[in-house]
Formats: sequence, C-alpha cells, structure tokens
Amino acid sequence: MSSNSNLAVKMEPISTGPQQMNRPPSSLDLQIIAPSMIGHELADSWRSIRSSNTSLTSPYFDLEFTRSVAEVRDDVEVAVFSSEGRTVALLPFQRSRSGQGVPVGGRLNDSHGILCHPDDKKHLAARELIEQVMATANLDSFKFHAMSQLDPSLRRCQFTELGSHHLDLSDGWDAYYQWARKNSVAIKRQKQKTRKMAREVGPVRFEFDCQSAEMLEQLIAMKRSKYQRSNTFDILSVDWASNLLRKIERINQPGFKGILSAIFAGDRLVAIHFGMLTDDILHYWFPVYDPEFHRYSPGTELLLEVARVANSHGVTKVDLGYGDDPYKFRFCNGREVVSCGHITSSKIRFHLARNRYFLRQRLKGIPMKPLAKEMLRSVFPGYGQWNFR
Repeated sequence: MSSNSNLAVKMEPISTGPQQMNRPPSSLDLQIIAPSMIGHELADSWRSIRSSNTSLTSPYFDLEFTRSVAEVRDDVEVAVFSSEGRTVALLPFQRSRSGQGVPVGGRLNDSHGILCHPDDKKHLAARELIEQVMATANLDSFKFHAMSQLDPSLRRCQFTELGSHHLDLSDGWDAYYQWARKNSVAIKRQKQKTRKMAREVGPVRFEFDCQSAEMLEQLIAMKRSKYQRSNTFDILSVDWASNLLRKIERINQPGFKGILSAIFAGDRLVAIHFGMLTDDILHYWFPVYDPEFHRYSPGTELLLEVARVANSHGVTKVDLGYGDDPYKFRFCNGREVVSCGHITSSKIRFHLARNRYFLRQRLKGIPMKPLAKEMLRSVFPGYGQWNFR
C-alpha cells in the first residue's frame, strides 16, 4: 500500500460523534482495511451512515454483503474516510488481478457507490474520493457499472446512464396488483395459467422462506442449465460466485438475510428464486424456472407471489436491478437511474474502455444474435469470464 501525500493513513480505531465534517475531502484521513478489521465502532458507523441515507437502502450497501464477499474472495478491502475521529465515508471494493478496482462483488453487485451521510454529501466529490483510494491502494483505475448516486463529479468518467427497475409496493399489494393487471396482459392472465397448472400437474404451493441448503443447490443447478441453454456465460460456474450464494443463504440477521422462495406443483419444483432481504427492500436476484412448465409462465407467478408475501412482511420495494430484461418492464412501476463508467488518470485508457463498452453494446443488437452467441460460445466457452475473476 502506498500513501498519498494529501492523506494521513492511520490504523487506530475510528469513533463516531455528532459534529459535521468541516474539512475538504483532500484533508480527510484515509484507512484501507480488510473487512476482518471492522470492529464494533466502525460497524456501528457503517450502519448509522446507511440508515441515514435513502440512496443506500439496497442490500448491496449492507455490511453483511461486504463481509460475505470477503469470505469467498481474498481481495476485498474497505476504504474508510474520517474527519476528526468521525467516519464520514466508506467505499468497499475489490481489486482485479490487473490492479483495477471494482465494486465489492463485481458484476454481481447491482447497486454501489460511496457510503456517506446526506449532510456530508455536499462536501464530498465521489470522483475525488475514489481517486484518493486509487492512489493509496495502488489501483490504476476504478470501474463501475451501476453507480447509484449520480454525483456531478462522475459525469466526465461515465459512459452512460441505465435504468434500474423496481416494484413500488408502498401503497400496498392491492394497489400494485391492480396497476400490474391494467398494464400487463401477461399478469392479468397469470392466475388462469396457475389454476391450469394445478389441474394438470398438481396442487400449487408457494414457500416464501424455504431455508434449505439442498434447494439452493437445486437453484444453482437449474440456473446453470439455463445459462447453457441460452449460450450465456455461466456465472455460477465461478466458484466464488456460487459460494457467495451459499454464504448469504445461511445469514439470518436483523436487517439482512438471504431469502429462498419456491413454487411447487404437486411434488415438482416448478420455479425458485434466491435474493437478499434487508429492512423493507427485497432484491430479486437469481430467479429460475423449470422449462418443462414454461406454458404456465411460472416465472411470472413466482415474482408475483414473492412480492405479495414480501409486502405482507413489510417490504415496500422489490428491486429488480438494472438491465433490459423484458420481464422487468412488465413488472416495474418504479425506475431509478444508475451509471456505468471508468475512472482513470489516463485519457487513452478511458477512451479505450469507453469504446470497448459501446462496441459490446452494439454487438448485443446485431441481427441473428442467438446464432452469433451460439457460435461464439462454441469457440470461446469462457467468453465473459473476465468479469468474474
């Protein structure tokens, strides 16, 4: 670890206090520590900052998520900024083999950024803080793909803005369901399809919180089969990624837990989902269904049931994350904006990264995409693996 001349790198415990930050970001004290070094005081500061800022409600900002990733990877670190003994900002990250910083959890992280109190945010420029982390941690760049805070300082280093979709259940399940039926023919007809499945396959049963390691293994197997059928890189073939699900499935703490939900028809597992639940938000993360039952649209029924029961437990938002998957547009009645980009001191590196990004986006829109994916995967079966190293 090298030090930045503008920073005092300290390792003593950090305490909290009621005073607000009154020093510019360049004079903040910075520690870069392993998650295992987070003691009670810093953990309390982390939770206090997160609870004070509505932009940090996603489970990805929870301390337990960072700790879980650190248990399955050995390159997770946390940058801790403090002023006069008070923690004012945090940035959990991991470093790639090439010396690039990425959000903790890499591509599995659908929402990331600087954790700070809203009263401190006006004093903190995200880009400047990240550049200080890069200098101190010997990172040559920092890559982000779903930055949740659209900080003006990041405008020059972002590639584009993306939509992040969610189900807004703040007015209750009935209000959401009426909206969904009105705006989606598929949702309007779903109950009819589910009744047909009950007649033709067996009684339909939904379990919201299965708490079963065996069923999680079934989900992983089903999801891996789906990746292979669709000629998509098999994320869960990467050991740390599948082990992260196993780790989070075992967590059941106040404010954060893994949630495994499933639909059965008779004795058959039809559809299953694994996600994260924190306070009043459920992140819809890894859903999959048995293609044998596709005519009953079990994926639609699964999401509806997860949302309905979650709302009865106090969940007001089911987060579907960013991306253009068709089902997200059918279900979402709420949308936020996240950004992707690349922070580096080299203009050449930035433009190369930006050009690669837009090239990949154009390739996604080419005609005969399924055939192209099949041919690519047959020649380069590991294509895309660099995103999960």
